[in-house]
Amino acid sequence: MISVIIPARNEAQHLPRLLERLRQIPEIGEIWVSDGASSDQTVLVSQKMKAKVVEGARGRGAQQNAAAVLSNGEILWFLHADAFPSIACGRQIERGIRRGALGGNFRLKFDSRGFWPRIFEIIARLQRGFGVYYGDSGIFVTRAAWREIGEFASWPLFEDLDFARRLEAFSRSRNRKTACCSGRLRVSSRRFQKSPARVLGFWFWLQIGFELGISPQRLAHFYYGGAKSGKER
Repeated sequence: MISVIIPARNEAQHLPRLLERLRQIPEIGEIWVSDGASSDQTVLVSQKMKAKVVEGARGRGAQQNAAAVLSNGEILWFLHADAFPSIACGRQIERGIRRGALGGNFRLKFDSRGFWPRIFEIIARLQRGFGVYYGDSGIFVTRAAWREIGEFASWPLFEDLDFARRLEAFSRSRNRKTACCSGRLRVSSRRFQKSPARVLGFWFWLQIGFELGISPQRLAHFYYGGAKSGKER
């Protein structure tokens, strides 16, 4: 059984579409929405659509951890609220696990057309070849592997990359490979629609800073302090 975990903050607009789709995927046994102190109707919408809700944690990593420890599925699937998976995604996750993967993610497909969405998709595919992927690609993991790897770091940025790297390292230590499912998992392009070149350049420098050892807290201060460019966490 797959437990879906959705960290959300002020996502009442996007959740109904996602929750309705998840109900159509037979492999999913439960859906958790982990609310991060929303000021809109996120909790009400989630409850109305029969999702389980946990409140109190702040920050995407902490929110995902809070729901994961309460969930019951043998597989944990972490989804952003603005994602839209195909009905085949559940079957692909289970097939990947049956073939020996301890976890993985999905190939990204943005919900808008044009030059920049395709560029971001190509970059994501190239990064995946080096074991680099992020939370918007729908990371999933077996519960057994989750227990071994540990929870998401309570960082304001790059908690997803850190988890993906630990998943990759753990899989290699067990002579396994992670699965990159073809999906499709459609995600919103809202984070870069206004100024895609600036977002790409800024995220590149954040990534370099992270690789050089600058703390996620310091990077987040810079990120949220004035160069946010439309991306919400």
